[in-house]
Amino acid sequence: MRSLWFLLPIFGGATTFLVILSVATANTTLFAADYPRLLMGGATVALLLMGLIAYQLAMLYRKWRQQVFGSKLTFKLVLLLVGMAVLPGTLVYGVSVRFLSSSIESWFDVNVDKALTAGLGLGRTAFDSLLDDLVHKATTMSSVLADATALDEFSLLQQLREQFGVQEATLLSKNGTVLAFSSARNDALIPEGLTLTGNISHQIRAQRPYRMVENLPGKGVFLRVLVPVNRISFTEDFRILQLLQPVSKELASNADQVEAAWRGYQELLLARHGLKNLYRLNLSLVLLLTLLTAIVLAFVVSERFGAPLNALAASTRAVGAGDFSIMTPVSSNDELGVLTASFNTMTHQLREASMARQRYQQGLTEAKIYQENILSNLSAGVLVLDPHLHLKSANFSAQQMLGLAGLEGITLKEWGYRMPLLLPIIDFLEKSFSDSSAQGWEGDAEYDGEQGHRKLHFKGSRLPEGLGADWVLVFDDITQMVQAQRYAAWGEVARRLAHEIKNPLTPIQLAAERLEHRLQDRLSEGDAELLKRSTRTIINQVD
Repeated sequence: MRSLWFLLPIFGGATTFLVILSVATANTTLFAADYPRLLMGGATVALLLMGLIAYQLAMLYRKWRQQVFGSKLTFKLVLLLVGMAVLPGTLVYGVSVRFLSSSIESWFDVNVDKALTAGLGLGRTAFDSLLDDLVHKATTMSSVLADATALDEFSLLQQLREQFGVQEATLLSKNGTVLAFSSARNDALIPEGLTLTGNISHQIRAQRPYRMVENLPGKGVFLRVLVPVNRISFTEDFRILQLLQPVSKELASNADQVEAAWRGYQELLLARHGLKNLYRLNLSLVLLLTLLTAIVLAFVVSERFGAPLNALAASTRAVGAGDFSIMTPVSSNDELGVLTASFNTMTHQLREASMARQRYQQGLTEAKIYQENILSNLSAGVLVLDPHLHLKSANFSAQQMLGLAGLEGITLKEWGYRMPLLLPIIDFLEKSFSDSSAQGWEGDAEYDGEQGHRKLHFKGSRLPEGLGADWVLVFDDITQMVQAQRYAAWGEVARRLAHEIKNPLTPIQLAAERLEHRLQDRLSEGDAELLKRSTRTIINQVD
């Protein structure tokens, strides 16, 4: 099974490379551009496969030299199955290479090449014929427009366009400015003008027509012809007649298809040798994968035929894993049967010893569980540190209060790197351990944790040397108790302060009441009312 798991990455790499080769087969340009990389990748995969085969053979040879049970049988089966795979695989490989070469050559027919070339030439001839006809119409129209005045240009151009069946006709100045425009389409817009490139301007000035086939976006394929309207001279101005005639969609589509087919055939023709090499490389990798599969099958079949040895090996692994209940059946009286009987006797003795050890271990486990249950139910936190202050264990309350999960085996100083909030506690503990006596110490520490400001009371004591000299640290959260003490103290202070404040106000209240009683009959009605309100205010504020 380990060999099978080890083969998975190799098979994955080989499969990935075969997929890449398949993609390259469908794209001749990609294959031609990336052929060195593909060749390097194929060589790498082949070397990995050959290295794996060499490794498996070396392992088999070493087991055979070490007289490992089943090694001879495995070695014979490997040779047999590899031979069975190599001979027919090589034969199929040779026949396949020959068949692929002849098949690829049959793809390229001289008649197909001639037919595509003739079709391409026929399309060009058709376009040339249409251009010649349009040039003839433009020449005839230019001779008529040569003597036309500026007022008659538009009507004459419209008449000539309809007469010769042209879709668009435009009369331009020598600078490309539109002088007159006529179109068979009602929604046609007047063009902005024409930019006379060097080639167009040169041909027009030389009294030669300019002709071309254009693919206008959103409109289709058009024939464009430009001819001079009047003769050129050093003093006389001249004009340019431009005709646009659409090509039928069927003719344009057929021409494009013929050209695309001819171009694809030429690319395929150039990639003929590359395709042969590509298929040879694919077949070579398939042959290597077949050999590797034969080796894997050899191991699998050898395990099936070596069932007695495998059963004994399984029992050995079970004993090594601690399972002494398996007894291997003795199926023969030869050396293998004697070995199996001896192994069963040894397994029985080991089972008895293991049961005794398990009973002892169970007692220790129960005692430990009992102790852990007691510690986990304590509200106080309990920590056990070794002499070098490495955390050995912590009960549930300690983990909840300080968040010590996952810190077993970590020193106090390293706690600060993982939990910076505990730095005040860590500094306090390190100082307490360094300053404490051999018996123990006690003290309080404060820190700002995730639950706010907390105050803890610690008490540390050291175990005897016979028990490992570990430190046992017991602590409790006294934050609420301290807050309650503070609240009680502040309450007493507030009560006394209120009493001290109220003492001098009582005589003031009594004096105000007496003053009201003595003066209310002696004052006028308005002053008496004012005195009454003032006295009520003093009494209410004192109360």
